Amino acid sequence: MKQNEAPKSMKVTPVSKTLSEVLRGNFLKVPRFQRPYDWDRDNLTEFWNDIRDRGDPEYFMGSIVVFGDQKEKNLISLVDGQQRITTITILLAVLRDALEERGESGPSAALHELIETRDLDNKSRYTLEHDPADKYFQYAIQSRLPDKKVSPVGVQQQNLQMAFRFLESSVKDHVKKNFSDNPSKAVAYLKHLRDCLLQMHFISIELDNEDDAYLIFETLNTRGKDLRTSDLLKNHFMRLLPAKTKGHDVVKDAWSEIVEKLNSSTYTVDTDSFLLHYWLSRESSVSKASLFVHYKNEIKKTNAKSWLEDLRMASKTYIRCISPSDGTWAKEERDLRESLQALRIFGVAQAAPLMLAVMTQYERKTISLKSTKASIGMIENFAFQFNALTQSRGGGGVANMYARLAQNTMECTNAQEFVAVFKDMRAKFSERVPDETEFTLPFSRIIFRNTYTRDRALVRYILTKLAKHYGLPEEVDIGALTIEHILPQEQGTETDDESDVGAIGNLIFVNESINGELGNKSFLEKKKIFSSKHNVYMDEFLKDATDWTDDQISDRGIELAKVGYNKIWHI
Repeated sequence: MKQNEAPKSMKVTPVSKTLSEVLRGNFLKVPRFQRPYDWDRDNLTEFWNDIRDRGDPEYFMGSIVVFGDQKEKNLISLVDGQQRITTITILLAVLRDALEERGESGPSAALHELIETRDLDNKSRYTLEHDPADKYFQYAIQSRLPDKKVSPVGVQQQNLQMAFRFLESSVKDHVKKNFSDNPSKAVAYLKHLRDCLLQMHFISIELDNEDDAYLIFETLNTRGKDLRTSDLLKNHFMRLLPAKTKGHDVVKDAWSEIVEKLNSSTYTVDTDSFLLHYWLSRESSVSKASLFVHYKNEIKKTNAKSWLEDLRMASKTYIRCISPSDGTWAKEERDLRESLQALRIFGVAQAAPLMLAVMTQYERKTISLKSTKASIGMIENFAFQFNALTQSRGGGGVANMYARLAQNTMECTNAQEFVAVFKDMRAKFSERVPDETEFTLPFSRIIFRNTYTRDRALVRYILTKLAKHYGLPEEVDIGALTIEHILPQEQGTETDDESDVGAIGNLIFVNESINGELGNKSFLEKKKIFSSKHNVYMDEFLKDATDWTDDQISDRGIELAKVGYNKIWHI
């Protein structure tokens, strides 16, 4: 069966309906397999611009896909369209509140009946509900008397709050700008917006059952948002592992934990990137576009639970790799954390599968801390030379190298097997690193000055490695050290090469407490202050120098490059 082709036994019934017809007499549910509400400002702006000045209230809003509940006849679940229906519900609430503020209690109450109504048992119930219920959406937006003190928790509720505030301010600003001197016209405009919403036309595609819904979900896009691998994979897990107990949904709980873990880091972590790097660390080299198909082929009903649990555990390890500053590390893991932080500075996404594999085997106690530090340190050294310094284009070859090394790492069942992988890692990296000449030129031309701060993080990283090489103790707080220009910036020249006043040859770490004392002192006066008690650790070139000019800056940069290539970042 082709990917976009529905099963032949599936019964699909398209029906043309207005929003009013969709809402009246029905209760809508956003099923558990749907992704959270995620319309951003661009989506909302496009929606508002479409509706704001519309003269003809009839408006085609695309298709929605629904399936009926087997037990409750007038309950329908949204397979496709929940982003739009949720946004429309928010705007209806905004209009309800705006009409109430203008003394239009009757129209406001009538509008609210489309948001909250009574079921056949005469119990109050919201027309649009989430599974499980979203209390913020109910209390702060849908309620007849919204509770503005309720705070959003999690990404979905933050997006709901943002959408409500955007639409509320858009309506208020438009009314104020165009009808501030005519209250009756303001009310007429609000009612016109209401009519535009209620007379929107949808093609309602109605399915027979939930099984068909899971399959349809895989082939659909919602307006303005393509379905992502994470959306499809979550749906796949939910189809294979249905919730058996009310209030206990294994998939929803595990998936929420994964997403929340990835979203809790200091750095933005894309769920799809995690899923790609996880796959590459264990299975085979694939493109992002075909990733879901590969997951779907591997994950069956018999193994879905173990796959889900492994993904949950891997998300925690992944965050330690990608955002090490957010984690808790033992004292003996300091070098490991610093190497991972360096890789964060370099921004080398291709290395993530191998980092994840090595850290996973370390956490499983398959390999020792010593082997882990050596491996991550080697990845750091390679990435510094290959990516951060020479900015070589990795391409598919390097990405595939990282993936193969990661997969070989994950196949190890003991430390001895990993020894062979480590040797292979060194051999593969050695084949690709630049030679000393290729290393020296870009290294000596790394620049930091007041007028050029783009590489600040990289410069601090390099100065940290140099200072430690020349004796800086581990216990010194690197954050308390500042970058000192040996030749003051106002006395040097900006040449954008190795003799630039901001070049690495003119930079050194000093204790923040003496930064002001150094000022514009002469070179020899500064050297008297440079000492280990001020956390200044000089290299041999600087110790021997008696004068400091553009030539010394250039020559020192080249000397530091030699030390770096042969001793600090050596593979």
